[in-house]
Amino acid sequence: MLKSTHRLFLIVAAAFLLLACAALDIQAQQQPPNARVRRSAPTPTSTPQPPPSRGRVISDIRQGPKGQFAPGIFGRISWKKDYGFPSTDGGRTPNKALNCTAFRVEATVQEGAPNTFGKAKNIGYFGTQNEPTEENGYYICSYSLSDQSQDFPHARVISVSAFLGPFASTELNQALITGAWFGASRPQPPFGYQRVVIGGRGITLTDSAPRATVDFEMVYRPVPMAPR
Repeated sequence: MLKSTHRLFLIVAAAFLLLACAALDIQAQQQPPNARVRRSAPTPTSTPQPPPSRGRVISDIRQGPKGQFAPGIFGRISWKKDYGFPSTDGGRTPNKALNCTAFRVEATVQEGAPNTFGKAKNIGYFGTQNEPTEENGYYICSYSLSDQSQDFPHARVISVSAFLGPFASTELNQALITGAWFGASRPQPPFGYQRVVIGGRGITLTDSAPRATVDFEMVYRPVPMAPR
């Protein structure tokens, strides 16, 4: 009796094992041959965004100093270092009180009735630096006539010119123009020549362009012949 019961248990266990194997085989046959194991998609990582812009930013290099855009008339006067420093005593000593102030820059407009030449009217006085700077073999003096109150004439031709001679004395001014200056071998224009500042021209200021730059150079030029 005990042997029969044991045999029956083995038969039932074997039957269950066969059924389990058959079920696994059927599931494998139903799955497509190229099927892949499905995996959950990774959660995307958010890319940090830059903070919102608060208007256009211009670097100091591009913008430049504020004075660079001030209204008015600006520029510089240059001359070769070989021409020496301004002097009024035949080049024996440099006139330290002169240097850049040996030059005068003026800006004028024509005033008068229509169809007449009119009269030149000065619109202001230029300020110059005291000591010249050196650049590529030249002495350079900067000048400026700032229009802080913005009352310079607009949409009209303004004549800007420069010359040597700030003195009331004609003799001292002539010494600057034709006499020897301070420097090696007391530089002086050749006979029949004089010092002349070139570069003067007319400019026009407007509401949209209230600033102009006029540069000058001091050179040697022949003395104009007197009319006969």
